[in-house]
Amino acid sequence: MKIGFLIYGSLDTLSGGYLYDRKLVEYLRDQGDTVEIISLPWRNYAAHLTDNFHFRLPPDLDLLIQDELNHPSLLSANSRPRNYPVVSLFIESSRNVI
Repeated sequence: MKIGFLIYGSLDTLSGGYLYDRKLVEYLRDQGDTVEIISLPWRNYAAHLTDNFHFRLPPDLDLLIQDELNHPSLLSANSRPRNYPVVSLFIESSRNVI
């Protein structure tokens, strides 16, 4: 299966969310899937909105996984028809509040 994995910045970023993303990509590749990392640059929210004028989702995937943080860049792209499903990855941090 050819999977697109859409993130901001680099998969090598040192944070918990990116660690989870790296583990997921590693697992998918170990299962024999081809995973293409699609990276958009980190900017401020307003600048991310401008991606809607030019960014297009790749046409030749079997599945797209997109980090939910990319939502401002994908308003237009996600509203267009495509031939594959899109999964939005949301990582919630657990907090114990007393």
